[in-house]
Amino acid sequence: MQTMIIILLTIIIFISIIAMLYIILYNKIQFSKIRTEQAESVILDELQKRYDLIKKCESAIEKNTKMDLTLFSDLERIKNSNTSSYDFERKITEAVSTIYLIKNDYPKIEEKKDFREIIRKLNESDTKISAAKSYYNKHNKELTTLTKSFPSNIISLIHRIKSQPFYDAVEIFNETDDGIEI
Repeated sequence: MQTMIIILLTIIIFISIIAMLYIILYNKIQFSKIRTEQAESVILDELQKRYDLIKKCESAIEKNTKMDLTLFSDLERIKNSNTSSYDFERKITEAVSTIYLIKNDYPKIEEKKDFREIIRKLNESDTKISAAKSYYNKHNKELTTLTKSFPSNIISLIHRIKSQPFYDAVEIFNETDDGIEI
């Protein structure tokens, strides 16, 4: 009888340890997933703000330089289509680079108060996006590690939790890295 109680207590302790491990690992996975999603939300909000600033800047450039800017029509097309935030971010970055080139080519445009204000806001937005990308990549790296290592990979499979592509990874790698789609 005493042997049966010891076996039963051993089983209960073993199940309790496994349950605690499961809960701890699940919470770690969820923490990283939530932080990644929050950072992605900040990035998307900032991309929308940048898009709005680019549209304002487009009219200021056309007014002050008499340039016909068909380059920005691509940006509008991508925004209205159902493309990924990564593609949208690349197009916005391309448009902002073009704005800086125009700013350098037409020094008189920088004398305009509205244009200077847009450039200032674009710089602020760039800082926020860089910080959010860093935060996103940090927590996405943790999530990737958890979804690929034992025993947390079993928990992530059970709950269908996957890591996301890294921001800025496209500039470093042109192909997929370690099974992570970029």
